[in-house]
Amino acid sequence: MAANISHLKVMGQSAALADDTILRWLPKQQLWVDPTRLNQLSGENGLRVIILPGSFVDNYGKIVTEKISLELVEIVHKAGMLLAARPTTSRDGVFESAGMFSLTAKKGAELLQLIKPIHIEWPINTLHTRPAALQMVTLAAASTRPFSTQAEQDWTPFFNKPSPVLKLQGQRWLKFDIDRLGWFSAQQPLAKEGLKSMLSVRYQDQGFEHKQAFLVFRNHQAVVKLFPYENKFCAFNIPRRAAACVVMLGVKNERYYLGHTCFDGHYASNLALKLDEVEAEMVPQLIYALVNLHK
Repeated sequence: MAANISHLKVMGQSAALADDTILRWLPKQQLWVDPTRLNQLSGENGLRVIILPGSFVDNYGKIVTEKISLELVEIVHKAGMLLAARPTTSRDGVFESAGMFSLTAKKGAELLQLIKPIHIEWPINTLHTRPAALQMVTLAAASTRPFSTQAEQDWTPFFNKPSPVLKLQGQRWLKFDIDRLGWFSAQQPLAKEGLKSMLSVRYQDQGFEHKQAFLVFRNHQAVVKLFPYENKFCAFNIPRRAAACVVMLGVKNERYYLGHTCFDGHYASNLALKLDEVEAEMVPQLIYALVNLHK
């Protein structure tokens, strides 16, 4: 463990691990598509998708002509990033996100591939961000696995330069084409200010079958996934003056436990966190409340 830690360049873990399904409470929108026609679709949070005829193929490379479903997930705020287990960290640093979305195409249970670009028009959340510096990134296989033998993914640049931001009727939009399906985010580096140090959060281990913890920054659209070590969760290079909260979720025998602890600009390197049992259906509401309480 120590040998890997000495080579760590960023806070916490990268974008996703295999057991992240315990946090997947975000509503998935199902949009029906006739793949033989031009389709113009809109998500509940304003994302616009324009699909050309003949854009999808099956596993055998055959163009799909039957009706298909397009699964859309839109994330606007930090609570959604946490619930989707999509932090804003990568191997290159910690970022502040203006939003995320995911697109998946299916015919029945079969996943489809994209062979023509899809045009995206995206109303972005510019809270605590500098729109001119936003860069599009997508999830791809991580190049290294310092803390886990499980397959990881990481945010990687989708375009080589910042995406142009258009303003229409007071709303900022990103307009671009994607040549693949999956997860996308518009982000910029989190400002690096002052000294940094390690953050360690202790908790009482109750034999959890699944457990995850996230560091949620105040005043920034940034979320860091912490990595587990014994009865602690840890992260590195945390700004000493950063105000943030740690939110942890544990699962044991299909019972859910939630806890949090916050610090406002100054913290001891070793914090303590208490977990309480909560109803499973209350988890999303409680996490939204915790994140919004400590914006």
